[in-house]
Amino acid sequence: MGEEEQEHLDVEGVFIYDAGSKPITDYITSKVEFRPDGGVAVNEEMATTVPGVYAIGDIRNTPFKQVVVAAADGCIAAMAIDKYLKGRKSIKVDWVHI
Repeated sequence: MGEEEQEHLDVEGVFIYDAGSKPITDYITSKVEFRPDGGVAVNEEMATTVPGVYAIGDIRNTPFKQVVVAAADGCIAAMAIDKYLKGRKSIKVDWVHI
């Protein structure tokens, strides 16, 4: 009665990809703009439509559900936040390659 047959696979690891999932955003629905797919709308610096508010990772609802994407988003946002907080017109890298 509606039972699915189980299959056992001998594997050493598993990557589960949940296509079509939407981020949990009910706590900000009236605050920022969203894209039609349910992800928070951001620009190239991960800034939302609210000044000083940034969104990274799965909340953007990109097709790439990978930690490396969230980490890259975080780096981009961190540099943009530094620019925003210091009132700069562009991102400034504060280290020198020797």
